Amino acid sequence: MEAAASDGAASARALEPHSVSAPQSSADASSSSTMSRAADLRPGACESGGEDVLLLDLDSPWAAAAEAERILGEAAASDAAEALKISGEEQEEEDEIRDNQKRQEDELMALEAIYGHDLAVFENKGGLRYFQIYIHYDVDDGIEVRVTLSPANVCAKDEGCSNSTGHDGSDVFSYKCNLEYLPPLILTCLLPQSYPNKDPPYFTITAKWMDVPQVSQLCEMLDTIWAELQGQEIVYQWVEWLRDSSRSHLSFDDKMTLGPDIVTHNRDNRAISRTNSLESVIPLMMTYSCKKHHQAFLEGLHMCA
Repeated sequence: MEAAASDGAASARALEPHSVSAPQSSADASSSSTMSRAADLRPGACESGGEDVLLLDLDSPWAAAAEAERILGEAAASDAAEALKISGEEQEEEDEIRDNQKRQEDELMALEAIYGHDLAVFENKGGLRYFQIYIHYDVDDGIEVRVTLSPANVCAKDEGCSNSTGHDGSDVFSYKCNLEYLPPLILTCLLPQSYPNKDPPYFTITAKWMDVPQVSQLCEMLDTIWAELQGQEIVYQWVEWLRDSSRSHLSFDDKMTLGPDIVTHNRDNRAISRTNSLESVIPLMMTYSCKKHHQAFLEGLHMCA
């Protein structure tokens, strides 16, 4: 499935070495433990070793394709069971399914025309149309990412945790960096037979760099949009809202805060979010931004002196 996503992405490009300056920590530089953690966050690799760094697709490592496939596979099984229940019903149901199939086909053709390489269409799953769309934020002026690191398992509850709750504030480490490119959000959809006349698409939102509550909020908002436009083709509206309005919805306009690493049990099952520690995710985000910057340079036109 990752290969399928890669086929729908940008063409392969070999990247030359490129470096970014390490961002400044706001912690006390005299603390040896703080300095150690800062070192862990520095980007390790915009620098390539040469020929072995050929990036077929910078976005696909963020897609969590297997996890999305598992979640939507369960939805497909549920839809197949529902289809068996109506198989012997009136001709009116069959006509409705045929109408849905035609509307789905037309919608997918329109999405392919609009999103091009950002759309990856996979083999049907259980006879249902299955695809994902990569959504890139427009952050031309860059965005400040503030990271809040704290000891593992600071709080056991989902609510009431803050930088100064339940532990010594000296253990909290705040870190800032500026990124020109953020990793993508990925909307993965499975279209049931009852869509769009009755039911919305099954979907997951993947943002492997965001915290659980943030991705869950995005899932809830897609439900709200469907409730307002029920019976209409909805995928385009979902994608445009995620691209244009989701950052404001999360208060991520010009800066965003990630962390601390706290286990959250109250989550939307359709939200595929950050599972690794910020100390490992932030360097990956910085490397991604660096390589996307270089890719944009290679694809641009430049005036030579």
